[in-house]
Amino acid sequence: MNTSIIILTYNRKKELEENLTLLSRQNGIYEIIIVDNNSTDNTESVVRELKSLHPIIKFYKLNSNRGVSGGRNFGVEKAKGDILFFIDDDALLWPEDAIERIHGKFLEEPDLGILAFKVLNFYSGEIQKNAFPHRLKSLNPDREFETSYFNGTGHAIRREVFEKCGLYPEEYFYGMEELDLSFRALDKGYKIIYFPEVVIYHKKSPLGRVSDSRKWVYLFRNRLAVSYKYLNYWHLIVLSFIWFFKILFKSRSITVPIQGIKSFLDMKKELKREPLKEITFKRVKKLEGRLWY
Repeated sequence: MNTSIIILTYNRKKELEENLTLLSRQNGIYEIIIVDNNSTDNTESVVRELKSLHPIIKFYKLNSNRGVSGGRNFGVEKAKGDILFFIDDDALLWPEDAIERIHGKFLEEPDLGILAFKVLNFYSGEIQKNAFPHRLKSLNPDREFETSYFNGTGHAIRREVFEKCGLYPEEYFYGMEELDLSFRALDKGYKIIYFPEVVIYHKKSPLGRVSDSRKWVYLFRNRLAVSYKYLNYWHLIVLSFIWFFKILFKSRSITVPIQGIKSFLDMKKELKREPLKEITFKRVKKLEGRLWY
């Protein structure tokens, strides 16, 4: 079983260097694919130096910023591994046999499609709650469980999931791309498992990739898109109200949620409704998945 590491990077050459240095200690890596979303900080110079020490590193610089989904999809298309491991450029993988543990888990469970990992704040050592893949944040973070979605900071996906379910939705650009793929994977009968034996230390920056207002527009629009595609109209209507007030509160601006709705209505023309099978819907509900939030 071969594993390809895929790292999407943008103007974080220092963090990327630390990430790659730690990854080089892992066994079982077939290749490390770095997709540069058109950085302006000379990231390539750092990668060139590391590549001379670790020839499994492959570097690709895109001509434009294709967003999270576009960058990851490019990496998927270039990767040759059976398992595709995605990690943020500002994150660190632990323990040193993490890749071997991931291999073992996928071999153990043939219907396992996606592994989600324990994500800790690098500076505080605390669980990053928005990366914990369950509605109940009080659950024991050291206990493995089956779940209905995963977080993008660090995760591993069996290649065949992309072959059978399709790639990340590039029209989203930022936000909800993991939830979209989660629904499709579950509908094809794959399992998603939270696997805390593997830990991602995230050096999350207080400064995001996009402005706060733009971020909330994207998140609202994309959450509506996911619901429209996979859930019934009742869920879409109720969720629209819930999220409208959530985004209103978070952004402290009435124009932001309105922009999110307008953006969704524009996107909706290109979206195809593919409601979850009844058995999948019941499974998501049983796993306390993201039907409303």
